Amino acid sequence: MSTATNLEVLYNPFIIVTLLYLLSSIWEVGRLTRPDRYSKLWAERLPIAAFLLHTVFLILLATRAGNVPITNLYEALILLSWCVVGVFTTVEYIYNVPSVGAFLFPIVTVLSICALYMKGNSLVAPPTLSKFWLIAHIVPLFMGYAAFTLTFVFSIMYLTQQRQLKHKTFGPVFHGLPSLERLDAMMWRALSFGFPLLTLGLVLGAFWMKYSNALGPQWYLDSKVVMGLVTWLFYAALLHLRVGVSMHGNKVAGLTIAAFILVLFTFLGTFFLGAQHGYLDASKEDSRLIIREFESKR
Repeated sequence: MSTATNLEVLYNPFIIVTLLYLLSSIWEVGRLTRPDRYSKLWAERLPIAAFLLHTVFLILLATRAGNVPITNLYEALILLSWCVVGVFTTVEYIYNVPSVGAFLFPIVTVLSICALYMKGNSLVAPPTLSKFWLIAHIVPLFMGYAAFTLTFVFSIMYLTQQRQLKHKTFGPVFHGLPSLERLDAMMWRALSFGFPLLTLGLVLGAFWMKYSNALGPQWYLDSKVVMGLVTWLFYAALLHLRVGVSMHGNKVAGLTIAAFILVLFTFLGTFFLGAQHGYLDASKEDSRLIIREFESKR
């Protein structure tokens, strides 16, 4: 990190949210591994405080941008991490699955740290993306990604519990995790929730690219579009294995983990996959030309 980047991180209010997520991670893991040493009250209050502050910060970003806060990679990571915690909070309220936070909040903490690192980065959203299509395309995708993050977490929990049973390790972790049957069911529910959202986001994105001609006549060959389609096909195959073949257990858990890695690659591919679909590097001359050309047409 450069000195300027270090200062951006130190004086960024989002660092408070990140620290609260870090404390939530420590407390949630502590509650799972050593429940006698970590207060249940703090394990419940820390995530709530972090999410509320996160929400306030997101609203401030949206107010400043006058749009969904995704105009750069810094804002995108903040929005994505908020979606992940929001979906988790909803699932926890409806299904009351224990110990999910011990596996999820470390992921959210890493996303938050990445967001802090990206503050002041030169990667910005392409100006051709209008406000309407920004909402219609990105919001369903991010909610779908959040659901897939939960699917990944339930898969890790499933494999962890299965290992506890295999080695007859009946300690705090075993007693703190749900049964294999319940984790398998939660994997299915999260996957079933995320897939329609992913489909909606991709369809609306394809519609926008085709009729706005933002990526040219061969928009479907853009690397980001191709990766999105590959991700969709992978999750469609997972659904088929679950519904059509009735595949359960560690095989589905392993494939779900692989699918989530593909999601991360597709999302982070905005760094290097396709100049106009993802984020433009405003420090480069070709990107500045795209931005100036768009501004001149307004």
